[in-house]
Amino acid sequence: MTELSLFSNQTPPATEVGGSTPAAPSDAIDPASLAAAPTGDSGRGGLSSERLLELLDALVLGLDGLGGGRLEECLRLLGRCEARLAAVKADKVAELARWRGEAHAAAVLRGDLKQSRGGARREVKFAGRLAGLPKTAKALADGDVTPQAARAIADAAAHTPVDEDELLDAAETEPADVFARTVRDHVNERTAAEDLEERRRRQRVRRELTIRKESDGMYKLSGLFDPVAGARVETALAAGANKLWHAEDPKNRATAAQRYADALEMLITRRGADTGTQPGANLLVIADYDTVAGQLDDPRLVDGTPLAPSELLRLALEADILPALFDTNGQPLWLGRTCRTASIAQRIALAARDGGCAVCGAASSFCQAHHDIHWEHGGPTDIDNLALLCSDCHKQVHELGADLVRQPDGTYRLEHPPNLTSLASPNGNPRNAKAPIARAGC
Repeated sequence: MTELSLFSNQTPPATEVGGSTPAAPSDAIDPASLAAAPTGDSGRGGLSSERLLELLDALVLGLDGLGGGRLEECLRLLGRCEARLAAVKADKVAELARWRGEAHAAAVLRGDLKQSRGGARREVKFAGRLAGLPKTAKALADGDVTPQAARAIADAAAHTPVDEDELLDAAETEPADVFARTVRDHVNERTAAEDLEERRRRQRVRRELTIRKESDGMYKLSGLFDPVAGARVETALAAGANKLWHAEDPKNRATAAQRYADALEMLITRRGADTGTQPGANLLVIADYDTVAGQLDDPRLVDGTPLAPSELLRLALEADILPALFDTNGQPLWLGRTCRTASIAQRIALAARDGGCAVCGAASSFCQAHHDIHWEHGGPTDIDNLALLCSDCHKQVHELGADLVRQPDGTYRLEHPPNLTSLASPNGNPRNAKAPIARAGC
């Protein structure tokens, strides 16, 4: 891959389509001179702020000149720049915090960089954690991982001993949402021998919910919940959003985010409780049955989060039990053409089988049951013709003409039409075959 050097005396090559070719700065310098620049005991040596801004202007000018056929190259370079700048920022914030204290560092971020009070505190905390993860800090400084990935590793390492090398290998190839699931699975694996009761107690201590009024009068909520409480909240919101979706005008639908906001308001204020529109929360818990011991074993949430015995007991006392005997007469999973919509039993089986969106891994509560062979093409509502897809991946199939392809190992990927290769699926697999068409139904 061609990279644009901040200190090159060469002008960037001409763009293929659009964009101009900026001239190189006449006063470009060699990178070695930066390293050799004296800093002195006070740390006040080196290049002046004005000179650094000139170099930054040259970089921005060069990147802005990459257009047409080099747009994707430009975005890749911007991603590396973001990562490297984030590494510099974290390093300087951590140094300032060591020198003057975390409160002062947060005050500088809020006063000089105009970050929010909460955002400044989180930035200082991240900088401190990253300083204790030299491999992750180097990968970020080299532009090999994104700031989001580095933050996910730092957050996980703050509470669990992690394998940096293993996570960094995944971070270099996985988008943020997929990598978040990788980190979660990694943490569950690394804490498998830990006492779950103690782990859950430590997680619950970290719970928080904030609500603040924005400058335009809107309210913004942000929260952190332990795995069980979070799963119950998520499931309740998904149930409410699903009911709202069915009640909407198909020609004037709300966005998924708007629907979840309405569902939360309905949950908290209990609006509609008398009309039967109050959403319920059927939390899916999976456990194996040990026929030798005659007891349940390895209880877990659908995303693989292990449950302590006390949590399983509490949930069992509060919930209806639906045994996962998927092919019994009472809960048929093969409905053929008798019903278009997946049954509750089928959704439970799909959640257990797919673990969430079959393409990107989004939580199963955010997903719909999709017909592999479409219903309008004669596809049956059978478990082996269904897959869970989140709203975004589902939209790519039905509105953007992508194909859902089952791979030899049983996993799925999206293949896009040739003129939509920029809309690559979350696992990075573009399509090279079919033109986009409008499709209806699941």
